[in-house]
Amino acid sequence: MARLMGIPRASRIVRALPLLRKRSGVGAPEPEEGSRSVHRNDWVRSAPATLVRSGLQRALMAPVLRSKLSIHVQGAEVLDRLGTAAILVANHSSHLDAPVILEALGPRRRRRVAIAAAADYFFDVWWRAAPSGLVIGTYPLERRGGRGPNSSAKLLQDGWSLVIFAEGGRSYTGEMRPFKKGAAYLALEAGVPVVPIALRGTFDAMPPKQNWPSKGRQPISVTFGEPLYGRAGERAGDFTPRIEEAVAKLLANS
Repeated sequence: MARLMGIPRASRIVRALPLLRKRSGVGAPEPEEGSRSVHRNDWVRSAPATLVRSGLQRALMAPVLRSKLSIHVQGAEVLDRLGTAAILVANHSSHLDAPVILEALGPRRRRRVAIAAAADYFFDVWWRAAPSGLVIGTYPLERRGGRGPNSSAKLLQDGWSLVIFAEGGRSYTGEMRPFKKGAAYLALEAGVPVVPIALRGTFDAMPPKQNWPSKGRQPISVTFGEPLYGRAGERAGDFTPRIEEAVAKLLANS
């Protein structure tokens, strides 16, 4: 985990904000080939923004989650044994999933974690890209896939762990859907482990089309499994079912 060398001056934090840097390469929209612009937010992983995010998560995110949810965490210490960046793969049925995972990780573990979010949904306009990146550390993920250099590979190379919802979007029934191959492909290419995560209760607490958690402190369980590693010569199409099975087993036992 990288260390912050002291508290940055307010002027450094202001300079990190993209809304005041309209034409700079950092945080400026980059056009996609044959589609609308994606508002990138690489600035949110700068040291000043990371410090601000840590403060916001402690002061705002954590108290709200604790007031609305009763979160039980199991197995998060598995991450302490890795000594490397990893891809955290979880089932996905609610907008609560990402903040709940961050809360389960705790302040120290989540500091170098980035959340993959759909580029065509969260990054089509700046007012979704900037706040989601600053508060929970999202970055744009192309759901249509594609090989070659991308944000995910670069973040892994820089030592950031990634949270990826391998179903490609939220389940509208609460039942886990088949996993796509992107997370497995990234893990094999980068040579990093995959940590399966089972989320139970987030669908009932705040299902799709609901914008705030249900009344009462809804019970949520977050279960981290043992890391999975790609085998010699294994392809993404073979690794993906192993990841999916691991998450399904954790769900069944949580």
